[in-house]
Amino acid sequence: MRFLNMAIVVAIFGASAALAQQKASDPSLITPRFDLGIGYNYTGANAPPGGCPCFSMQGAFISGNVQVNHWIGFTGKVTGGHATDISALGQNLTLTTFLGGPKVSLQRHRIVPFGEFLVGGARGTGSYFPTATSSTSSASSFAFSAGGGLDINLTRHLAIRAIDAEYLHTGFPNAVQGTQNQIEIGTGVVFKFGGHEKPQEIAKPKPLQPMSEFSLTCSASQPRVDQGRPVDIVGRAFTVPDLLDVRYSWTTTGGVIHGEGRLITIDTAGLSPGDYQVSGHAALVSDAEAVANCVATFHIEKGVEQAPPAQEINIAPPASEADEQAFREHVKDAFFNYDTYDLRPDAKASLAADAQYLNAHPAMNITIGGYSDERGSTEYNLALSLKRATSARDALEAAGVSSSRMQVISYGKEKPFCTEQNESCFQQNRRAQLTLNK
Repeated sequence: MRFLNMAIVVAIFGASAALAQQKASDPSLITPRFDLGIGYNYTGANAPPGGCPCFSMQGAFISGNVQVNHWIGFTGKVTGGHATDISALGQNLTLTTFLGGPKVSLQRHRIVPFGEFLVGGARGTGSYFPTATSSTSSASSFAFSAGGGLDINLTRHLAIRAIDAEYLHTGFPNAVQGTQNQIEIGTGVVFKFGGHEKPQEIAKPKPLQPMSEFSLTCSASQPRVDQGRPVDIVGRAFTVPDLLDVRYSWTTTGGVIHGEGRLITIDTAGLSPGDYQVSGHAALVSDAEAVANCVATFHIEKGVEQAPPAQEINIAPPASEADEQAFREHVKDAFFNYDTYDLRPDAKASLAADAQYLNAHPAMNITIGGYSDERGSTEYNLALSLKRATSARDALEAAGVSSSRMQVISYGKEKPFCTEQNESCFQQNRRAQLTLNK
């Protein structure tokens, strides 16, 4: 009984210490995937041929548990004990049990209560077991146990088995009823391995990610143009974190601004030869105080102003479905080689045919969109795509289509026609696309 009293004292002391130290983020609260326990085992038993006063056995246990989740596990347990002079006959007894079964526990706490029901067998040796005709010194029996206890988590890999109290039933022959009812009490240490999850932590609101970088660049597609020729300006906002919504605004020292957003066109009609500036301003939609600025320059060369004839300036009526269908049948896109905006022979032929159709339908106004494949940076591809759209516009204008009927826009690699990783797909994305304005 001295060992039993010591086990109870250890259990009480360990539980008190554990309660005082428990923290929500303690790694010792991680549910192990499996554990191995070993320790002292006390058995209070009755002696064959039955009846009390009872005797006690001192021994040890070893157990292994596989934890399925935070509640359910499967345990295997072996106990062994020895007692001397257990009855008036003066015999000894060595008792070994081999049991296994389900285990229910309350994990993720410093103190983990558990309950289990185990079935298996028992083996008694070095004693006296009567039979119908004689006796034997050893015997085997079916056995089961039921009970529970408390584990105290110390670290992620170590716990104290403060107490494990079980009812143990065996069926050794004793010439009376052939059954034995015992109480087992154990204490020891548990080694834990693996983990189902990280320990629970008190949820904290995530701080808003501050703006660490915000910049704006802009450039002219044609740094030097003749009088009356349009100048395209493209802006690119760079934000960290990325993909924040940006609002653009523009001012110019000469000419008239057409369009909005990151791509605009400067109408240079009436400008004198010289240098001019376009100033870009970008502000975050979510934070108007976060701003960035840029400046692009262009030069007007002395030449004959290319103002369109008055009869060509008109407000086109909305395009009908028949117009759109006919447009798609007759107007083709221009395609480009990798990393260039030079017109290939096939692109020149397509644009010549497009110009012939557009000149025959002067009420049609178009948008020329420039595209690129996915290779290269976003900013580089925006500039390259703008040059491709401008090359297509210049070819159409040279073939007689008024510049007042055309506007250009750059999409870069942001709106691909094909997403496969091969040259055939890349070629589809390197184009200047002509669309009918509605």
